[in-house]
Amino acid sequence: MISIAEAISDLLFARDTVVVPGLGAFVKKPVSAQVNPVANYFAMPSSEVVFDANLREDNDLVINYIAEKNEVPEDEARRVLAMFVSDCFNSLKQGKKVVLNNIGTLSNDWAGDLVFEQDKTVNYNADAFGLCDFMPEPVLRSKTKEEIKAEIAQQQKDKNTPVTVDEKAVHEHDKEDNKGNKDDDFDDEDDRRSGWLWVLLGLLLLAGVGYGLHYFKVVDFNKWFEKEQPAEYVPWTIVLPETKTRNAAIPVPQEQVDDTLAEPQQPVVVQEPEQAPEQKPEPEPERKPEPVAVNSDANIRIIAGCFAQEDNAARLTNTLKDKGYTGAFYEMRSKMWYVSFGRYATDEEATAVLREIRANTEYKAWILK
Repeated sequence: MISIAEAISDLLFARDTVVVPGLGAFVKKPVSAQVNPVANYFAMPSSEVVFDANLREDNDLVINYIAEKNEVPEDEARRVLAMFVSDCFNSLKQGKKVVLNNIGTLSNDWAGDLVFEQDKTVNYNADAFGLCDFMPEPVLRSKTKEEIKAEIAQQQKDKNTPVTVDEKAVHEHDKEDNKGNKDDDFDDEDDRRSGWLWVLLGLLLLAGVGYGLHYFKVVDFNKWFEKEQPAEYVPWTIVLPETKTRNAAIPVPQEQVDDTLAEPQQPVVVQEPEQAPEQKPEPEPERKPEPVAVNSDANIRIIAGCFAQEDNAARLTNTLKDKGYTGAFYEMRSKMWYVSFGRYATDEEATAVLREIRANTEYKAWILK
């Protein structure tokens, strides 16, 4: 059975203002993403929930939601809500705090006015789904800005410095290079001639060795140049397998026996029935996740994803169960399908499991109460 605090929390995800008749209104205000350049910190978009004690008009939003979720008449839901408001005021008069799970805490200040303190662990901003606060690591530089600017200025100065050329020294250097190149050309030509001579000597040596082997009949080179005789042509013979047919005798009346004996009877060939085409196996339907026993005290969930289609939520639930999260399930909340790793009774247990999931998996999981 859903409680009043859970009903208010669910409505805050879809509404900007949720009025509790007789108590006040919870107003949601969007807060954009923030960047702190001093602390090097990025905060994701969020929602600030404030409490307005002056808005106590009779609004059936919470009553209709409680009646629908708990499947009770509206009069019964109105009576439960009135008892809840009465208990809240009695607790405040006694100096106690009224804790609304996933929403915040109500209390009286020194002047007797209602004061609301929001629970920052739950983010009611739909634009921040899947996001989280983070602090990027600074880029460490091996050189300071002044050193880098000095190096760039020196490179630019060297680039713009004119270069002087000694024409006389260059002319003498060119003469020496030309003389050296002439000598090198003669050396290269001699090397090429000696190379061709060594090639010719190698070919003559191979020819002499081959002639000696053929002369002393060590190797018969004539066999290499003789053409192979074509093999004798042998025609192919193909033997077909015998075909078997089944003959069915046709009964003949006794009066026609004499007439039919004169003519040979033709056998009747019975053909085998054709085999029916193989039927392709029908594809298996996509399996739905099995229901999991739910502890009534375990109202804390660790969300793995949120989808608009139920098939996507069922597919992710099956994936989580295959990975070992046997308590995974999905449910509809605020017209969206939420996939959870499981339900947990205390904040300590849910926080420990959330740290393990973020450390060992790639899911950006978060806690939903």
